[in-house]
Amino acid sequence: MKQDCTVSHGSFTVWGTGFVYLYEADNKLLNIALPHEEKAIVKIKLDDALAQNPLTYIDTLDKTNQIKALLYSNNSTLNLAETLDDNRVASLIKTTARISRCAYDLDQRNFERFGSVFCKEFDLKGLKIKKFTSRSESQKFYLGRIQTRTDNTICVRSCSLSGLITQLSDRTMNDLIALEIGMRNDASAHKLLGASSKLLTISHVLNKNFIPHNKLTRYEELIDNLTPSQRHKKRLH
Repeated sequence: MKQDCTVSHGSFTVWGTGFVYLYEADNKLLNIALPHEEKAIVKIKLDDALAQNPLTYIDTLDKTNQIKALLYSNNSTLNLAETLDDNRVASLIKTTARISRCAYDLDQRNFERFGSVFCKEFDLKGLKIKKFTSRSESQKFYLGRIQTRTDNTICVRSCSLSGLITQLSDRTMNDLIALEIGMRNDASAHKLLGASSKLLTISHVLNKNFIPHNKLTRYEELIDNLTPSQRHKKRLH
């Protein structure tokens, strides 16, 4: 992103992908507007933790918006504002803001807050993440655990945080949901479906090797190499 200007007392304006982010440091307010429009479509009050590093949070939010834009546009744009009308985009940004906060907490190793918020949203009994490092600090790995209200549990391990979140998403989809359905807990299974989807998005946000622009470019190259008939079918899907 381009940091367009910086003013006194830590306030700044940043041009993102399809949005302008205006941060007011005096009241810890993040205004999100469309380019060439003065009125913000969304205003987000940052808490003390986010206000310590607002630019990092905005970077995270902008990447989340790009990922959602790819999803809603079938890999045709990174600009979320091009996928929906203004009112629906504003509502979606509130969702991506919450996803970004989860990713921010994980990136800052605030596992306790992430687990607490995630459990409350999806009615889980527990979500624990721990980092383990060897004495020489040459090796590290993460352990993750999700427990439902009916005590169905998954445990995963990965050498990276993004990899751990991906595995939690996969195991939730492939194991936990089946276990809950088997116990006729359909409401829980439905919530777990949302949890798995959110975890997958968070894993992409955390993954430094997942660059939305590169994914868009690869998809465009794939489309260009297809025949007109194949291209039409691909667009429909």
